[in-house]
Amino acid sequence: MLFMNELEKLLYLTGVSTEYTDYHGNRRAVPGEDRLQALREMGYDPDDPASVNRAVFELDAAPWLQWLRPFYIVDQDQPVIHLHSHPQRRAEKLFWEVDTEYGTQVEGSCVPAELPETGEYHIDDCRYSAHALALGELAPGYHQLRISNGSRQETAELIVSPRHCQDIPEGDGQRLWGISCQLYTLRSQRNWGVGDFSDLLQLIELAAARGADLVGLNPLHAALSDEKYAASPYAPSDRRFLNPLYIDPQRMADMDELRTLGRDPLTPDREARCAGLRDLPLVDYDAVNALKYEVFELLYAHFGATHLEAGTPRGRQFQRFLHEQGADLEAFSAFEAVHNRHARRYADSPHFFAYLQWQAQAQLADCHTHALAMGMRIGLMRDLAVGSVPPGCEVQGAPELFVSNATIGAPPDPFADQGQDWGLPALNPVTLRQQQFGHFISLLRSNMSAAGALRIDHAMALSRLWWCLPGSEPGSTGGGLYVYYPRDEMLALLRLESRRNACMVIGEDLGVVPQEFREQMHNGRIYGNRVLYFDEYLDGRLVEPGEKQPDALFMVTNHDVPTLADWWSADDLRRRRQLGLIVNDDALQTQLEGRCRHRERLLEWLAGCSLLPAGRAGDGIDRAFDMELCEALHRAAARGASRLVLLQLEDLQLLREPVNIPGTDREYPNWRRKQQLDTSEVFADPAVQGLLDAVNEERGA
Repeated sequence: MLFMNELEKLLYLTGVSTEYTDYHGNRRAVPGEDRLQALREMGYDPDDPASVNRAVFELDAAPWLQWLRPFYIVDQDQPVIHLHSHPQRRAEKLFWEVDTEYGTQVEGSCVPAELPETGEYHIDDCRYSAHALALGELAPGYHQLRISNGSRQETAELIVSPRHCQDIPEGDGQRLWGISCQLYTLRSQRNWGVGDFSDLLQLIELAAARGADLVGLNPLHAALSDEKYAASPYAPSDRRFLNPLYIDPQRMADMDELRTLGRDPLTPDREARCAGLRDLPLVDYDAVNALKYEVFELLYAHFGATHLEAGTPRGRQFQRFLHEQGADLEAFSAFEAVHNRHARRYADSPHFFAYLQWQAQAQLADCHTHALAMGMRIGLMRDLAVGSVPPGCEVQGAPELFVSNATIGAPPDPFADQGQDWGLPALNPVTLRQQQFGHFISLLRSNMSAAGALRIDHAMALSRLWWCLPGSEPGSTGGGLYVYYPRDEMLALLRLESRRNACMVIGEDLGVVPQEFREQMHNGRIYGNRVLYFDEYLDGRLVEPGEKQPDALFMVTNHDVPTLADWWSADDLRRRRQLGLIVNDDALQTQLEGRCRHRERLLEWLAGCSLLPAGRAGDGIDRAFDMELCEALHRAAARGASRLVLLQLEDLQLLREPVNIPGTDREYPNWRRKQQLDTSEVFADPAVQGLLDAVNEERGA
């Protein structure tokens, strides 16, 4: 019985759930063997009582033997730590000091017995106690705490977090709007077959001219060059670094220098290849990478000979970049030197890959700076994917941090009857905490760089993740379980990094999200995420504009749902049937009938907003989707109370082809479809201009 109690304690300490509530509100118990399997995947042996006892002692009891834990994360409003004390030393006087990261010091003394007692722990019949020590006024940041009795000293990292994330400035004009795009889909007359940072600059200028305050982007993470993973921005190699594919070689200083010397890397042959790649309806990742890396290597050869070896100002700037990025960049560059199949001449040169990161970061920063200079109040909104692929740098570089045999996903719901397995290794919550969240902090810092807002994909990962266990069938009773993460500490770090980087946070909280987590998001000024199709009352009616969640990013559509034109035609459902995602014709017919009712509710919603276009009353659902209906929907969305509204570039062109169909891999060319028109052509269309002006008018009302 004692062993079972210790085993249950270990399951609790590692975050392994006992039950969960499914999409329909039913409580489901997690099979005992699945819980034990989760422990095994984290490196514990649940079948060995001695091993279980040691693990529980290390995780639960050992910290009580010291005054201090290795680190504390405290709120700025109440910077209080809980000091541990042996019963025979409760009356001794202790001296403490806080060295702040700003060069100041706060100090004091205390006697544990005179402090409020906040807890106890019994070890070998000895009662240890915890006492609340208030540290006085401290600014948010990363500080060092020392405590001593004159002969013995202990130290701990002290992280002070603000109450709120960065938010829209107080005052007028807090109802902002923007445009989202998958960067690689952008077309222009000058890119190399894939949307790049120069295309982003153009989009920023055109959107800002119509009154937009932000541009939302797909994850820009470094991709694995393996063809299996090359396309999806949500299946990256490393989320801390950028994909060099987005670099515009023609904006690199080394390109200008070579042209001045009469050695233009963009030869007629390469220009012809660029033109051919531009004309394709889908991004040809292999061909684009092959072309760009040919030129990247020529540019790096010039940079190395002219600047790096000679120690010119640009050479020294690169050396400073290497120093500032430190061990993470060094490890990433070394990984690329072994695994990046696009490089040839410098395949084994880590500095080459660091050079590409230097250039990518500089061009992205220029985009955000330009957005603010153009008057955008937020600028770029970046996107942080929920995980990285197993053979990628992020996972391979820290194998102790990831649970390689358990992947993350979602339990069964109406959109995926068998549940979802995203194939991304799960972070080990115990190791994450033992490493003082260093990896999580680096993810936040790198993705908040050159951004005014960060969207966190599947924000529930800050609280819990669904683990798909090896050897289980997805959707079966033993197909997986929730594992809980250090939510309060991760949210505190998110608030701190948000303020330090002046970057708002949007948590993608669609689907099954406990109310408690949404309340924590609200209290910390982490914005929620809503999508037009799903923003409904319980009876199926669409939420009225004035009742929409204020602290939310309201998306008309996004990359995971059909475009407006595709949804209205219901072609998305027919396509899913063709791909086998809808199991039979009867199921398709049921969904088509449901879509018809949904279209009726949409028109009723517009009528309630006095925005129903003429001719849409009565049999309006049978008319094809057109720009008039598109503008009405965008007007209604813009009229809503949500402080942020995001349009999708595809909807402005009435595009039907999806960029991604969830649940498919090889069945559909996900993450490759380009925009229909060049960005300049989209914004030159009078109908598009009228729609954007209407949105801007509604937002300013």
